[in-house]
Amino acid sequence: MPKLNAKNLPLALVPLVPMAEKWGIGDDYDREAAVSNASVVELEALIHCIDGISDDDLYGWLERCQKTPDHHTEEYAAITCLTMAIDSAKVELRKFRGK
Repeated sequence: MPKLNAKNLPLALVPLVPMAEKWGIGDDYDREAAVSNASVVELEALIHCIDGISDDDLYGWLERCQKTPDHHTEEYAAITCLTMAIDSAKVELRKFRGK
């Protein structure tokens, strides 16, 4: 994953850059493999990386970018894939916990 440019993100999403660089893997198979090989600590950190960010800041921004093709930046793709990794991590963590 290339280094992301925080200047292409709203200020509220800048703290996600390190996680998006690690987990914002564009290939579905590779992203799922990374999540399935993650430790419980890594999964919890991934899941909770968006806790301090409002839905409007995160999902609102993604939605606005989706409607404007010239906003389909590397950062947009990485944050989108990060949200997919978070969803997968929730499932994986339930497996660890036997739920």
